[in-house]
Amino acid sequence: MLVFASVCFGQSLSLEKSHFKPGETIKLSFTALSSYESNAWIGIVPSSIAHGSEDVNDQHDITYQYLNGKTSGVLSFTAPAAEGNYDFRLHNSDNNGKEVAYFSFTVSTTDFVATETFRNASMHLEKLVFSPGEKINLYYTAPPFTGSNPWIGIVPSDKPHGSETQNDQYDISYQYIGSKTSGTLSFTAPTTPGNYSFRMHDTDANGKEVSNISFTVK
Repeated sequence: MLVFASVCFGQSLSLEKSHFKPGETIKLSFTALSSYESNAWIGIVPSSIAHGSEDVNDQHDITYQYLNGKTSGVLSFTAPAAEGNYDFRLHNSDNNGKEVAYFSFTVSTTDFVATETFRNASMHLEKLVFSPGEKINLYYTAPPFTGSNPWIGIVPSDKPHGSETQNDQYDISYQYIGSKTSGTLSFTAPTTPGNYSFRMHDTDANGKEVSNISFTVK
């Protein structure tokens, strides 16, 4: 089973894959803090919507579910009917709360094939919002990739996921990870405010995107 995950300060959202077809069932695993209010919630929001404000996300969510006091579990959602890039966004309250974690995924009628090789590919951040030019420490784990020059890069969130070749056209910065299966990389946040994602790839020779984690610059 593949696991794509976003983890931040004990809060996490994870999926078995990051690409879905319109109307497909999505099983979302989550962990949350016990300090959250009972009306903490997770919703699907278009990736183009600015991050951070629970009130703003509430205005744009396509569907949502309350956690009802649970600190972990699996929720069943239906993928949006319209193709595009979306986020699952976790909020600590429905009363002027905060967005505390999110994970991006893509809805497309095009098939995306991943393999068991990518089971252990994951990335983690200490926070989700950065200032322009701020230092970002990215923690990653990766399987022993067999392709040449596996890499991680920063790509605007509105760019479709999946294709290494396409991500390479839009990356703002990148670093090769070589044969290392875990480590920390230091990046500089883009100077232009907006939504971005770190995307990991198995090779720089017509490879695949195997993991991603999103963040905001503002």
